[in-house]
Amino acid sequence: MNRTKLVRIAVPVLALIVLVAASLACGSGTSATPQLVNTAPAPTKAAAEGQASPAPKVEQTTQAVPTKAPESVPTSTTASPQVFRVGDAVKIKDSVLMVLGWSELKPSEFSKPEAGNKFVAVDLLVVNASKSSASISSMLQASLKDDTGQKYTVDFTALTAAKKDSPDGELSPGERIRGTIAFQVSEQAKGLQFVFDASVFGIGKVFVDLGAEPTAVEPPAAMEGETAQTVYKIGEAVKAGDITLTVNSVKPVKEAEFTKPDAGNQFVVVDVTLENKGSTPQNLSSMLQMWLKDPTGQRYKVDFSATMAAKGTAPDGEIAAGEKLKGQVAFQVPQTAKGLQFVFDAEIFGAGKVTIALP
Repeated sequence: MNRTKLVRIAVPVLALIVLVAASLACGSGTSATPQLVNTAPAPTKAAAEGQASPAPKVEQTTQAVPTKAPESVPTSTTASPQVFRVGDAVKIKDSVLMVLGWSELKPSEFSKPEAGNKFVAVDLLVVNASKSSASISSMLQASLKDDTGQKYTVDFTALTAAKKDSPDGELSPGERIRGTIAFQVSEQAKGLQFVFDASVFGIGKVFVDLGAEPTAVEPPAAMEGETAQTVYKIGEAVKAGDITLTVNSVKPVKEAEFTKPDAGNQFVVVDVTLENKGSTPQNLSSMLQMWLKDPTGQRYKVDFSATMAAKGTAPDGEIAAGEKLKGQVAFQVPQTAKGLQFVFDAEIFGAGKVTIALP
């Protein structure tokens, strides 16, 4: 055997040894394999239809796909990642994820894609199945890939066009969150695949094929690991750390000449009172700590246009020890929205969340 051929053999073998050593060094408990928990119906065509079929049971397994090596290199096998579909409930360690569908977004006057590109929105549902709080970051964990392997990250202009909130923030144990993650991709992109990178926590990735056409499935009424959250009533004074919160009322807001909700939506304003019963000042932010949520887990953050129409003042800023502060927090929600809840996130004080059921 000549010298050149020996080099051809030695290089890949050495690389294989290095990879195995690195894998052993990382330890066996640092990653988890995604598992199919249950299978939702085959996706319907076009997100606008918003319907789903009954759910057949499906099992998916990771397969080792043999790869043909050059003649001078010993033949080996390469494991391909497990790929799921829209509507599959995928469990990865202490999280359960489901892509409910995707759509192409229409550009608006103030949010347009670059020439040759288009906006794509993915509807994602996540449940924190652990016994402790967990955080989700679409910026760090979500991306798209096309059939060439080209990666697309979250695009703020596309998210503006989507007019829906992303599924970001802290989740209480057993809590679900639903949101839209938007991207700007090439108009020629094919074979789009959604990737949720849970490996930022050392637990692997989830791959979901989106299919050739926009699709949508209905969110399930319940998912594995989901538990009922404690919910209070309007008028109840609820303690979260040193802050006591009372939701006094909720009512619709009339649109003004220059502040109108989007088609099919309405403005609502929630009147709240907060009292600092601790011995040190606290800082409040309605943008960061207050939102509405519907039964599917979809969040609605404070809306600037609704705030203008409500003509109230949000309870933002420092609240001194012993001080009481009243304010109005305004949102834009679908006219058909039912079962809304007001959420005050005192997690930044290490005191958990307060959830109030709205009529």
